[in-house]
Amino acid sequence: MLIGEIVQKLNNGASYEDIASSIKITEDILRNDLKKIGFHYDNKEKNLVFTGYDSEYENTLCICYSDIRKLST
Repeated sequence: MLIGEIVQKLNNGASYEDIASSIKITEDILRNDLKKIGFHYDNKEKNLVFTGYDSEYENTLCICYSDIRKLST
């Protein structure tokens, strides 16, 4: 699953738990991995926002989550 798909699902109301279970990880691992690559939950906006460099945003969305997991383990 692409990072962009995960972010879109979360911003459309899916739960971390549902997404994490579908890719066979824990909710905490998913949250931490998204934070590591520049996403955090904005309570005011009520969605995930990217806090990295604007120039990296599009590329980050196109990364496969399993590739991120390989880097962080």
